[in-house]
Amino acid sequence: MTYKEARAEIIEWVSQTLGCEPDQVDVTKPLPELGIDSLDAVHLIATIESLIQTELPEDVIQRVSCLNDILELMADRLAAA
Repeated sequence: MTYKEARAEIIEWVSQTLGCEPDQVDVTKPLPELGIDSLDAVHLIATIESLIQTELPEDVIQRVSCLNDILELMADRLAAA
């Protein structure tokens, strides 16, 4: 899976979770401001790990503040694979 495909799937997942259109997802907003609670965040990380077929380090996950941070982390993992 390419980064572009994975990014589109993640934004689609977030938009479905929030009940909005994908183009309304502001990837620069902090997750809580987007409406992503801690349970949603766990599901989001699991979805990303499934897409990229690798586990994300817990210490790195705890430092992300917005969806864009997560997407960049995903890009780094895909590039390393």
